[in-house]
Amino acid sequence: MPAEPVKIVVQAPHHAFAKIGRHLFPDALGPGPVNVSAGLSPDFPAARVSVLAQIEDGAVVEPGAVIGDYAAVGRNSVIGANAVVGDHCQIGRECRIGPSATIQYSLIGNGVCIFGGAQIGQDGFGFMPGPSGLEKVPQLGRVIIQDRVEIGANTTIDRGALDDTVIGEGTKIDNLVQIAHNVRIGRHCVIAAHTGISGSVTVGDGCMFGGRVGIADHLTIGNRVQIGGSSGVMHNIPDGERWLGTPALPAKLALRQVTALRKLVSTDKKPKK
Repeated sequence: MPAEPVKIVVQAPHHAFAKIGRHLFPDALGPGPVNVSAGLSPDFPAARVSVLAQIEDGAVVEPGAVIGDYAAVGRNSVIGANAVVGDHCQIGRECRIGPSATIQYSLIGNGVCIFGGAQIGQDGFGFMPGPSGLEKVPQLGRVIIQDRVEIGANTTIDRGALDDTVIGEGTKIDNLVQIAHNVRIGRHCVIAAHTGISGSVTVGDGCMFGGRVGIADHLTIGNRVQIGGSSGVMHNIPDGERWLGTPALPAKLALRQVTALRKLVSTDKKPKK
């Protein structure tokens, strides 16, 4: 051990710290297994795994997990305690599925991390007026999650109604996010907690959404768009723009409106003599 702290001088400290942390603490990168030391017993006595499922070597299935007919789990993936992988779902290699997460009607790529309680592939919110009230519209699509996506705890991603719901490669989704049916999100996006994306929205590559963003249905959000926290988006947004506010506007216009409103309602006046 050195007698004094060793200085590491780099141009990008945050990136260097992240790289060192990933090397020293690999288990901190996602929901790790609870009983990994036990490995995978031949007959899965602590889990419910269909004889029709395909489990590759090195995968870990935790106690209480359920894996349905014709499901597939790739090499070195971890299925957490009490998680559910439904019939015909496919989990790629090097994935981590957290405790009590539910995967249905989904195809999941390699290196995907889904934290505990997430609900992937549930029915979208589809109803139409009928003679006796609201009638349910069948949801028949899937969820496609590409490689190296991360999905936070208790986030929900609905299956498509007819088309698939798609989450692009490398996208990172925070806890408690709602993504509705038929949404298509591009690659390497960042979506913060409490964001809600309505049905049939298309989001481009490299977008960044702050917390509590709401996006109305059937909109198109371009590539590299940034949306400030608590914004309510009612219109399409072109590539590379920054929007703020409710209803959301281009950032410069939104800030000018806020400034004008503050001046209009200002009470900082000289007292009358």
